Amino acid sequence: MTYYPKSQVKINLFTQGKELEVISSKEEYTGHYWKNSKGEYFTGRNPSSPSPVPLQPVPKIPPSQINMVTLTPLNPRYNTLKNANINKFLLLPYYQKPSPTNKEYEIGSFVRYFAKKSNQNLYIETTKEIYDQFINKNQDYDYLSYIVFNLTWTLRGKETLVQTINRKIIATTERKLSIQGLNSYLNFNHLEFYK
Repeated sequence: MTYYPKSQVKINLFTQGKELEVISSKEEYTGHYWKNSKGEYFTGRNPSSPSPVPLQPVPKIPPSQINMVTLTPLNPRYNTLKNANINKFLLLPYYQKPSPTNKEYEIGSFVRYFAKKSNQNLYIETTKEIYDQFINKNQDYDYLSYIVFNLTWTLRGKETLVQTINRKIIATTERKLSIQGLNSYLNFNHLEFYK
């Protein structure tokens, strides 16, 4: 095993499970481990432990950062009940910050597109193209797991009026769709893109 100075390792760490797995077998690991400065994990208390086995963090799917989900063969009962094709990747909405055009500024408003995870309070702003795929229930997209909607966002006018209009649009949308947290997702910034 490679020599590591004390400043380059964290030793005598312990996991009770659900954090690390053996890289070669993907089996969940419980026990002592150590970590080097490269972010690599190994079994044992320190680099001197006999036969250290490489570990890795158990993969987590952060909803706003991964754009595909794989149905898993590890849960065949669920897949059977849902008639899931375990070999198919489903596309997820991805974040795209809008940028109003000059014409939209002339008009005074533009449309913003959002997707919300059906069973969680997780939002993502996306594009019209992605929104359309979910509305049209494109089989390549995970449309069952998301609610998609749009807002007509006011860009111009008296500042206090624009702020009030956009705040009411958000409140109306939350009430109509029985959702909450959109205002928080937008950081309560009712004057975003205002000119």
